[in-house]
Amino acid sequence: MQKDIILEVKNLSTEFQTERGRYKAVDGVDFYLHRGEILGIVGESGCGKSVTVQSVMRLYDEKRTACYSGEVWLEGKNLLRVPYREMKKIRGEKISMVFQDALSSLNPLIKVGSQITEAIRIHRKTGRREAKNQGMELLKAVGIPTPEKRFYQYPHELSGGMRQRVMIAAALACRPQVLIADEPTTALDVTIQAQILELMKRLNREMDMGILLITHDLAVVFETCQRVLVMYLGQIVEEGETEALFQNPCHPYTVSLMESVPVMEGDKNKRLNTIKGTVPLLNQIPAGCRFAPRCPRTSEKCRMEMPKLEAVSEMQKVRCWFPAGKGSLK
Repeated sequence: MQKDIILEVKNLSTEFQTERGRYKAVDGVDFYLHRGEILGIVGESGCGKSVTVQSVMRLYDEKRTACYSGEVWLEGKNLLRVPYREMKKIRGEKISMVFQDALSSLNPLIKVGSQITEAIRIHRKTGRREAKNQGMELLKAVGIPTPEKRFYQYPHELSGGMRQRVMIAAALACRPQVLIADEPTTALDVTIQAQILELMKRLNREMDMGILLITHDLAVVFETCQRVLVMYLGQIVEEGETEALFQNPCHPYTVSLMESVPVMEGDKNKRLNTIKGTVPLLNQIPAGCRFAPRCPRTSEKCRMEMPKLEAVSEMQKVRCWFPAGKGSLK
């Protein structure tokens, strides 16, 4: 049975004011997140994944640099329209975020216990002793050994894996409905990565919250997410249920991403496929399909007209004039 939608994003766009003009980093993004679901967002660096989720949280300077448009619905409220003071209360209590670099995200001058209990005291109006007890329980919940010792340590005294667990504990302090995890396993070794991902899946089941998982690792998406969004240059180019999308990728960009993953079996001397070119800068966005300059299936229509995100099956949508298996182009 499909669970309720707890987060819905409609036509989200984010523009930044720079010395050289205004540039749109996110362009007309639509997606939704169900309660208890893990939704993956994948793409190369520079494709707009992090800007999208940070726009949902309204983390950019709205007075000087950032301008949002569209709708972000959470509990009947459009987060892009609520007063900024109210948005500060929503962050941490209703929707939280785990950043990719825990060492730079945690305050190096404050003990980790205080950083976890801060949100509890602010949002729950809890006393110091009760907040401390809840903080200890959170450290236990995320699998940190001897929490009574770690509670009083500084971030630099912990390992990378422990710091990431502290970040997750802080994000979960007020039991939010939505957790955004932006590359939560970056710079961690493979064993710790697996532990962090397993921890997130367990908390997702136990707390029945929705998780937005941003990553460039397709193996992580396949093992962790129920649905996946593929982003390129500020737009969603393909979306669908994970198994269906991995079995039948339709957008040339999705196909290229999957062909770029190293294979452990077969011919060891086989050359690894790469995607030609790089993601263009925001001031060099091409007309028509944004992937056309790098696409092996491009045509004149691709270079001139922007395709819409349309359904190719009940479980998949794709933004392409000639998706895989369609048309006559090779």
